[in-house]
Amino acid sequence: MITTKKFNGFPFYRIWSEDQIEQLHLASLAILEQTGVLVQEPQSLKLLKEAGAYVDGERVKIPPTLVESAIRSAPERISLYSKDGRTVLPLEKGTVAYGMGADLPYFIDPFSGEIRQTVLADTERAARLAEKLTNIDWVSSLGLASDVTLELYELYQFLAIRKYSNKPILTHAANPGTLKPMIDMAAALAGGHEQLRQKPTLVVYTEPVSPLVHGRESLEKLLLCAEYGIPVTYSTGSMCGGTAPATLAAGIAMANAECLTGLVIHQLKKPGAPFIHGMMVGVLDMRTGFSPYGGPEMTLAHTIGGQLGHFYRLPTFGTAGYTDALAVDAQAGLDAAYSILLAALSDTNLVHDCGYMGNGFLGSLEQLILADELIGFVKRFMEGSKPDEEEFCIELIERIGPGGDYQSDQLAKELERDHWCPRYLNRKNFHRWQRTGGSTLVEILHEGVLDLLRKEAEIILSETEMEELERIIAENEARIKKEKRGD
Repeated sequence: MITTKKFNGFPFYRIWSEDQIEQLHLASLAILEQTGVLVQEPQSLKLLKEAGAYVDGERVKIPPTLVESAIRSAPERISLYSKDGRTVLPLEKGTVAYGMGADLPYFIDPFSGEIRQTVLADTERAARLAEKLTNIDWVSSLGLASDVTLELYELYQFLAIRKYSNKPILTHAANPGTLKPMIDMAAALAGGHEQLRQKPTLVVYTEPVSPLVHGRESLEKLLLCAEYGIPVTYSTGSMCGGTAPATLAAGIAMANAECLTGLVIHQLKKPGAPFIHGMMVGVLDMRTGFSPYGGPEMTLAHTIGGQLGHFYRLPTFGTAGYTDALAVDAQAGLDAAYSILLAALSDTNLVHDCGYMGNGFLGSLEQLILADELIGFVKRFMEGSKPDEEEFCIELIERIGPGGDYQSDQLAKELERDHWCPRYLNRKNFHRWQRTGGSTLVEILHEGVLDLLRKEAEIILSETEMEELERIIAENEARIKKEKRGD
């Protein structure tokens, strides 16, 4: 976790001025009031109509007063907790927390190096690694397990993560039928639903469908999170030139309108419920039909989105540590490094997708530990350097004098402890590098993954906790079988 607010005078990176952010906000309000949105969930339509929105079938136009009221209603700060109940992530201005991504159908096998379908063991291994990585603040599945019941894969992945990691969990929750049992699983570990509400260990990601469509399942998940007090981000995934206008400014304004629609519905359901502002705005690459994660436009949009969230005084959601590359190579390092740095400079609070590859289809443990290394680099950079009397070390310089040796001085050695030292990036000269095997970064990262996996895996759940989570999964397996039979 990078806590930027503690460092005196370190500048945040701002793309647009406050006046320009205000204009963006007004553009989003105009979209909501004049064009409106499609809302395809009955309870949401009822809430909006009763609050004064214009409702014609599924078409809804939302007045600015409803939006402003929802912004004021949502909390400025959200605390996330580890399984053992400690506050580990205060999501607020000045705090940047990095974590993994979820729902990747393919995975780079950590032993053979081949690309194959993701299995549940990949999520277990990712959780084991993430628990040991000091710069990964929260965890997610980094996969979409193909070897369990499809309708319940996220329940299996929740158990796989919780077996090995104490850190907060983010889930995409594929459908409301999966989300409620997962909330029950988290509540069972927290001591009950009220305890989970007071100390949430779970964050849910759900999203509208661009342009301006709010589907039934997405809104059902949003409403369920409001009901149980589970922090939720309602982040759009629009593509400029595809599902949004070609200009980035228009794409961001529309994406913000979509996110604000979710905020309004969420706060109408439960005023004061925890909501995280976010957007995933990219551009459509006509050559591939995809929106690149590693393009400058997505990072630019996230930086502006971070500004916008703080303009609203809401916690913010973003992405970093990803790559469009299909191998851990120079492109993978470039994409991960600049996105991690920009997330910190723009003060984005909850940053996901470390370990993401291949345009959001491929997971990699090597990419995950590379991201962890790069976050450490950025963390040191964000600490800055204080121009004060203690830091200038005038007395030390006078004592050592011209031609002296700072390596032999105890105080100088203590000051050197602040220097950042990488675990995987090379700092050896050519001869030493050659003598020690001449390994490339990819080879070093691969061996680093294997070293971490060779260590004994500690299961942090008690026998009683395991049995309860397995009981909930078994109960839902029976439900799915019954539904498939048509009983």
